[in-house]
Amino acid sequence: MKERNLLYFITALVASILLLISILARTQAWFNINDYGQLAIPTIHYLLIPVALLWVGWYFEVDGLLLSAAVILSIVFGFQLNNWGLLNNDPYIVSRYAPMVKTVYVLGLVLNLGTFVLAFFTYVKSSLSLKQD
Repeated sequence: MKERNLLYFITALVASILLLISILARTQAWFNINDYGQLAIPTIHYLLIPVALLWVGWYFEVDGLLLSAAVILSIVFGFQLNNWGLLNNDPYIVSRYAPMVKTVYVLGLVLNLGTFVLAFFTYVKSSLSLKQD
């Protein structure tokens, strides 16, 4: 069996966890109330393409797919930062749903940041190792 890049695998795994949290958030009662769900976490179609790019790129060991997924995820991170007011009740959140909405927002923000930083780091590390060989 062929040995693949472990850091690339971890990046794809973290992106998949972010996608799963996005899918699970859609099943919650608060998701469609006042668009809390769309403010709290990126929707599935924003995350599906980068996750697919990461897994295909990991399997075939293509660094270009890693870089393109990292760029897409950094743009999604920028879109998610536009909803920063969610943490200080800028759009008023019903107190019954506030802890869950804010927790999902912070978790999504941290996972998104971690994914694209890890993806850029993996790309730079793999491109430097190719230059040394």
